[in-house]
Amino acid sequence: MNLTLVCSEVNLASVPRNTWWLDSGATTHISVSMQGCLSYRKPSDGERNIFVGDGKSVEVKAIGHFRLLLGTGFYLDLKDTFFVPSFRRNLVSVSLLDKFGYSCSFGNNQFTLSLNSSIVGTGYLNAYDNLHLLDTIASYNETLHVESRGTKHKLNKENSASLWHKRLGHISKGRIERLISNGILESLDFSDFNVCVDCIKGKQTKTKRLGANKSTDVLELIHTDICGPFPTASWNGQQYFITFIDDYSRYGYIYLIHEKSQSLDVFKSYKAEVENQLNKRIKKVRSDRGVSTTVDMMAQVNNVQDHLRNS
Repeated sequence: MNLTLVCSEVNLASVPRNTWWLDSGATTHISVSMQGCLSYRKPSDGERNIFVGDGKSVEVKAIGHFRLLLGTGFYLDLKDTFFVPSFRRNLVSVSLLDKFGYSCSFGNNQFTLSLNSSIVGTGYLNAYDNLHLLDTIASYNETLHVESRGTKHKLNKENSASLWHKRLGHISKGRIERLISNGILESLDFSDFNVCVDCIKGKQTKTKRLGANKSTDVLELIHTDICGPFPTASWNGQQYFITFIDDYSRYGYIYLIHEKSQSLDVFKSYKAEVENQLNKRIKKVRSDRGVSTTVDMMAQVNNVQDHLRNS
């Protein structure tokens, strides 16, 4: 079972990720980040994808309980919110709000959100894209730290050692402690100073991959392969074909044959034609191990060197 989501989405250059928008067509709440999430769980098989208005499927990374602090001071809990980072904006489903007893009133480019006849939230109509922006205190969401077990920690971000580690160009813990002891920084909370993934990635080295040896002239290396038998024969009964491709020019020949045993005679004909035409000699023939017996026979022709490639 896949959930279907109907919503309007506008390709804006930039939508602040900490803003929340009312959507009367959305069938579920959508968040583009984990800010404001109190707890989360993995989506079930029927919740892994949702479909948007144009029929495209998008992946759901997690399903969580989000809490928003509205401009009125009211805490709005959005349960079973889908975390979809590929979306451009956070969406609040009007139909789900109605299900939990909330009511929305729209007029004069504004709206009010009420619960039990009391106004708990407000917002206004964005004239650019005709969506209603919910008035929230965005800084509150940024102070919530999510854990999968459902607990939350309120963190003063300005006193976070991890935050200053990133601000100062991922300096070491020792250098941060020296800045504190020298009075440059105030006392910081090192409880969140864990392993920095970005630091680990930055110190990794990339193994240099050597390029493949390329031919520098025609007939320096010839690639060959035999295919067949095919269930449908050609008009005169051939069920195999053999190919010869020059590594330098990529020019190729293809011959239809009745049996694999004809490959040696075909190679002799091909060899004579291209060597006379180009006034050069074939130096190497390379094939996969599927035609190793044939290549052994080819290697006997005028001492052509055969190189078997590991398949």
